[in-house]
Amino acid sequence: MSSIVLFDDKKDCCGCGACMNVCPKNAIRMAEDEVGFVYPEIDQNLCVGCGVCKKACGYQMQPLMQKSEAVYAAASNNDNLLRKSASGGAFAVLAENVLKKGGVVYGAALPLENGKLEPKHLRIDTVERLPELQGSKYVQSAIGDTYAQAQKDLLDGKRVLFSGTPCQIAGLKQYLKKDYENLLTVDIICHGVPSKRFFQSFMEDYGKKLGGTITEFYFRDKSKGQGMITRSVYKDMAGENKEKVLIGGLTAYIHFFSKSYIYRKNCYSCPFASEKRVGDLTLGDFWGFHEEYPSYDEKQGLSNGKGVSCILVNTNQGKVALEQCESQFVLMTSDFDKVARHNDQLHSPSKYSPKREQILELYQKEGYEAVDRYFHKNYKKDILKYTVSGMLPKGLKRNIKKMAGKIKTSKNMGWKECNMEK
Repeated sequence: MSSIVLFDDKKDCCGCGACMNVCPKNAIRMAEDEVGFVYPEIDQNLCVGCGVCKKACGYQMQPLMQKSEAVYAAASNNDNLLRKSASGGAFAVLAENVLKKGGVVYGAALPLENGKLEPKHLRIDTVERLPELQGSKYVQSAIGDTYAQAQKDLLDGKRVLFSGTPCQIAGLKQYLKKDYENLLTVDIICHGVPSKRFFQSFMEDYGKKLGGTITEFYFRDKSKGQGMITRSVYKDMAGENKEKVLIGGLTAYIHFFSKSYIYRKNCYSCPFASEKRVGDLTLGDFWGFHEEYPSYDEKQGLSNGKGVSCILVNTNQGKVALEQCESQFVLMTSDFDKVARHNDQLHSPSKYSPKREQILELYQKEGYEAVDRYFHKNYKKDILKYTVSGMLPKGLKRNIKKMAGKIKTSKNMGWKECNMEK
């Protein structure tokens, strides 16, 4: 019997774990490589060569993908949901609607386990637990057995919302092998994912700098406006809980994440970074909203200071789900090009840089502290830029963006008028 080979190159595996979940002999485990990225390993003593794992690979056996039928700018009209969300709270509104009707929701969380924050997918069935899944997590979450849990919920007749990166949604669909009327899939606009180990090393190093142990971490906090502002809750040496709010770009982890230097190998050739989407709905930040709509009055409910989501409706299932909670949103019809102009991953994957290998090799050999030293030594201009930006009032930054949008619109109108005269 020939051995099963799941992939020939690491770029052909996204680490979703669908193969592990589907194996009838439990012959597959997800194992970390030298820098913490997870890949499936097959126990050949248990494997019977059935090939079910190959068929369940959503990354290589891509399920049906569709272009968006409609596009919206959106924000929750519930201030509490909006405040706890990274952008406009679109996920929270959709999830709350499912939970209040007796359904269940799956998504990425950062629970504290054995003294470490563990990026993993969780199942929740109460509105009270919704904050666990809110907010952006810029790290790969472990799927664990949530595909199997979701299938059981679906077979039990429960309404299921499953959110994740596009490759995680593709993995779920290949695992399930069929469509379910009671399933709503939500994919996010994903740049790429660092490894859990790299993230935990960052948390350990940052905790030491703060003089304690980090117990909660928020990649996107809104206390200083909309953007990459981190908030850490930590326990100091005396056992007291404290908080630290910091511009994310002042840390090596967030800076290198934003530059696409620390992702999985497959992220740089991702087939899901495309106009065609794998989920029923696609959610993300509507970056550049006020540049695209410079005359929009924030009193109407959409504010870059509080966050604006983009919602791409890709299937009838997604359309119905949005209609069911439309009254809980401030919605404005938009179009794909306006969203994609500020979200490159809607038409192409993140660009690979040789600095990826340099940084990850440094991490492998000398640890995260060496990566942090490298960042502070070689990126002083970026650090200064982030520092100055953090000093500007929130309102001023929004007004600058609005003004830039108006200037851009005026220039475009002028160009059109010139062409018309010709």
